[in-house]
Amino acid sequence: MTKNGQPANALNHVDGQGGSSFYLFTDSMINQFARAGENTTFGQYSYDFARVGVPGLKAAFAYLHGTDIKATATAADQSHASEWERDMRIDYVFQDGPLKGFGATLRRANYRGDAVGIANQDQTRLIFNYTYAFK
Repeated sequence: MTKNGQPANALNHVDGQGGSSFYLFTDSMINQFARAGENTTFGQYSYDFARVGVPGLKAAFAYLHGTDIKATATAADQSHASEWERDMRIDYVFQDGPLKGFGATLRRANYRGDAVGIANQDQTRLIFNYTYAFK
């Protein structure tokens, strides 16, 4: 079945459209690492500082590196195009006192790529949250 010359499913929606999304282990703060032909290697380390007497404090670091990105039909040969991202985060939640349940997360990401149309990005996000137990 086709719709406007594109493959369509039984509901007559063009494949890949209609609000569908997918989750990958490589989803990160800036990029998804899901380009055509891409092979991604990644590693992550997280630490809960409660083990050393600081409950509520956590940190995480992740690094992703994608290679073998296929070029678009109009781009020159990019058989060696690659991209990488480094994500860091620190979380703290107050455990007691008047601020009990209030938390903050500081996230930082750096993204670099060398294929056509890939823009370098740096992002910093500060997120506040509050957990309240209804009784």
